[in-house]
Amino acid sequence: MIPCTSCERPLTCDACGVLYEPESPDAYAALSRIEVPVLCKGCGRMLVCRWCKLPYDGRLDDDDVAGNLG
Repeated sequence: MIPCTSCERPLTCDACGVLYEPESPDAYAALSRIEVPVLCKGCGRMLVCRWCKLPYDGRLDDDDVAGNLG
C-alpha cells in the first residue's frame, strides 16, 4: 500500500477507485516531488487522492510559491 503524502490513507484514485501502485522506483519517488505530475494507471487521469482530494498535478500551491519568494 502506498500512502497519500497528505492524509496517509491508501492512495486511491478519486476518479476510478484504483489503488495507486507505482510501476518503478522513479514513479514512487515522484510522489514526494510536488512539481512532478502523476497519472493514474487505471483511468489515465491526473491522480487525486480519494480521501483528502490532494491533486498530484505537479502544480505548486499559491502558499508554496509565496513562501519561496519571501
